[in-house]
Amino acid sequence: MAAQSTNAPPSGTMVAYRLVPGKTEPQRTVVPIPTPAADEVLIKVLAAGVCHSDVHVLEASATQPIIPGSFILGHEGAGIVVSHGEGLNPAHARRLAVGMYVAICLTNACDRPECDACSRGLANVCFESLMIGLGMDGCWAEYVKARASTVVPVPGNNPQDPRLTPGIVAAATDAVMSPYHALKTAGEVKPGQTVVIIGCGGLGINAIQIAKNILRAGTVVAVDLRADNLAIAREVGADHAVTPDALLAMVTGRNLRVDVVLDLVGVQSTVDAATGIVRVGGIVVLLGLGAPTVAISPLPSTMKQLTIKASFGGNCKDLQECLDAIAQGKIRPQVEARPMDECSHVIHGLAEGKIRARVALIPQFPKQ
Repeated sequence: MAAQSTNAPPSGTMVAYRLVPGKTEPQRTVVPIPTPAADEVLIKVLAAGVCHSDVHVLEASATQPIIPGSFILGHEGAGIVVSHGEGLNPAHARRLAVGMYVAICLTNACDRPECDACSRGLANVCFESLMIGLGMDGCWAEYVKARASTVVPVPGNNPQDPRLTPGIVAAATDAVMSPYHALKTAGEVKPGQTVVIIGCGGLGINAIQIAKNILRAGTVVAVDLRADNLAIAREVGADHAVTPDALLAMVTGRNLRVDVVLDLVGVQSTVDAATGIVRVGGIVVLLGLGAPTVAISPLPSTMKQLTIKASFGGNCKDLQECLDAIAQGKIRPQVEARPMDECSHVIHGLAEGKIRARVALIPQFPKQ
């Protein structure tokens, strides 16, 4: 079980990796341990994920910053609650007791009734507040503070659970939650349907398991350029696994009627493939951000009466459902743990395509 502690916030300093404008490498700094505000909890970070969004933010820093200012990186985090902000709502204080093992939802919704997004069930795209690790201080540090409403308890409250290690829980906050929301909410996948997943990296391998094991798709097709990724896709449940150039022939040859396509790449060729293979009245969900712009051909899209949707992140309910599914063995995320001091090497490896699995950074620093 997660260790208990008092509600006294720790004092002193901590190591943290920051984005600094003009720098394309995360900068190792020593900063004060943050003090949680009245609506926040302080979390001792056990693991923090790395994703291509971090690569893009750092690469753009020297030329055309995506997010202004300097902040601690890391939008995927898992850890232990170590203190509450003074005056924290009693319901949150009970739900997130000191010592609780938790995950942090990357989408930092305001939850105000007057919010156009939150009031319509679109909390995942509420940007009234900066996102953790993408504008506000994140999880590439020894401690992070987060609004209590964005923190989700991990089933079983046990960081030693092999199904719910800190690295897996950190990855769940994006690499599992994002494809889960995309397939369930945007794609509206129904039992028995045929689903195509384009892009079988960290998110795609999870998406296959979500479609097959949770949403009960009848047939799942995995598409990727790399043979090793396709082999993993088959291992986790894909019924068919093909390269992009073989996709159309396989779909037509097997007379598959594709109901939903999830594009996790987001470049022109994958969008064209998605709209080309989906059936009349089908759904294409865009989640990948590989190109700044893509074009949709109006004539074939209208003649097939396609629904083309975009999806972003997820909400706390999505995250809780993902953690429950992982606890039940329905999703088995592939995560590699690295010391947090190796974050620059991980960023370069992702940028160069040398890292295939999701990576979780583990804070392992000498005592200050």
